[in-house]
Amino acid sequence: MPATDCWSIYLEKAVPGSSDLEQAKHLIGAGRFEEASEICRRLIAKDDHDEAVYLLAVIMGQTGLFSESRTLFERAIKNLPDRSDVTYNYGVVLNTMGKHEEAVKQWTRTLAVNPGHGDAIFNLGRAHADSSAWKEAAEYFEHFLRLHPDKPRALLNLGNVHYRTGSWQPARSYFQRIVTLDDSHVQGWINLGLTEYRDGNPEVAIAHLRKALDLEPNNINAHINIAQPLLSTGNMREGFAENEWRRKVQDLSFPVTGQQAWNGTDPIDRRILLYAEQGQGDAIHFLRYVSILAERGASVRVYCHPSLTALAKWVAGVESVDCFGDPPPEFDTYAPLMSLPHLLQLTDIEAAPPAPYIAPPASAALPGAPLSPRVGIAWAGNPEHEDDANRTCPLTDLKPLIDNAPASFFSLQVGTASGEIDATGLARSITDIGNNFRNFFDTAAAIQSLDLVISVDSAVAHLAGAIGKPVWLMLPRVPDWRWPRQGTETPWYPSMRLFRAVDDGDWSPVVAEMQSALAENVAC
Repeated sequence: MPATDCWSIYLEKAVPGSSDLEQAKHLIGAGRFEEASEICRRLIAKDDHDEAVYLLAVIMGQTGLFSESRTLFERAIKNLPDRSDVTYNYGVVLNTMGKHEEAVKQWTRTLAVNPGHGDAIFNLGRAHADSSAWKEAAEYFEHFLRLHPDKPRALLNLGNVHYRTGSWQPARSYFQRIVTLDDSHVQGWINLGLTEYRDGNPEVAIAHLRKALDLEPNNINAHINIAQPLLSTGNMREGFAENEWRRKVQDLSFPVTGQQAWNGTDPIDRRILLYAEQGQGDAIHFLRYVSILAERGASVRVYCHPSLTALAKWVAGVESVDCFGDPPPEFDTYAPLMSLPHLLQLTDIEAAPPAPYIAPPASAALPGAPLSPRVGIAWAGNPEHEDDANRTCPLTDLKPLIDNAPASFFSLQVGTASGEIDATGLARSITDIGNNFRNFFDTAAAIQSLDLVISVDSAVAHLAGAIGKPVWLMLPRVPDWRWPRQGTETPWYPSMRLFRAVDDGDWSPVVAEMQSALAENVAC
């Protein structure tokens, strides 16, 4: 988020005085911009007054006339080059205009003139955080805190930097400082809860998020973020209910054209359009609920990602499928796929329709003359996923398994990650069939011809489980909410076996365990 929340103290301290200039400063501070503008324009017309040019630039920025403001700031900065308030406020205007790199240059100039300019230091931290320059962002926030100890906004931003880099203990300590200083700081409690959840402590996370909701019962972020810890601890009823709060803030990628959302009433003889507002893995997971709607008399139409349209046609109960970007079919009401457990009141896992629930045909024979078992592998998920760094396993980490197991390996990987096959020297050991996949139907057809799938937590794992293929799922230390925190089985997919990492980023014990299991021919 652009750091546009701070204007120079230089103007905030202005008081009415006898001069026109002081009066203009006072009017700006009071928000009386039109009157201040008239004074500045009169001064400029009289003698091209540098200070009046600067103040008029501020007024233009404050009133949203950014192009005019920028022109005036360029003029002012030429004649007032050593004024930290000028460069600082110019940076604010540039940042608001989306000129973030130029804003950083101005705030850097501000510090060259005034090294203790707290707002410039803070905004530079925000700017670097926005561009994922985490090390630099942390340095600026730490600098700010040395000048202004225990300022909640800096503690919050510094904690966020550590959160985004997976440094849970430092993040926890900064958020804890916030709520220790101010027990009523709602965002502090929310961020502390998120950190505990991501560090594998869902019960503690729930307690912190409930504290936030006690303080602010309608806080949307608190409701949304308590959903996953609740689901993770098995509280499906409350967890799915809290997850509905996402619909208050998210663009669910669906052009609603007057029809009302389905609220769970009797669906008989109603044309219900289900749309996949989440990722492909979530869509595959929740397509299982279509059959319940169909059994209750609904005509079910699915509206989804282009990569899923051919596959969704093979889900029991689906009447028609259309893809995002095309006009949706005629319908009476609609619902997001992920809302179905809540709307259908099927909040026990045991009540969910069991896998397999997708039955695509097998593809033609796999290339080559492979050894048995024939194992498909997928080692990387969606790089845009928030937890991708923890979920993805570098292909080189799987090399001991591929080099030594008595099996034939086939890559199900698509996208840039498939380039790791050549980079790791495994081109002779892995047959790359993912290069030929046009969509998830092609992936599913290939999986039907395999004996086993080994995958990280990605759409491929959901797909293998949904069609009932034996699948070994490689889980990070702290897995997604749907995977149980202990054991090797999941009720979502009976054909799935879970393999768990003990430490973040260390897949070697998981690979060793799978190597032993393959040698024993456990799953095939």
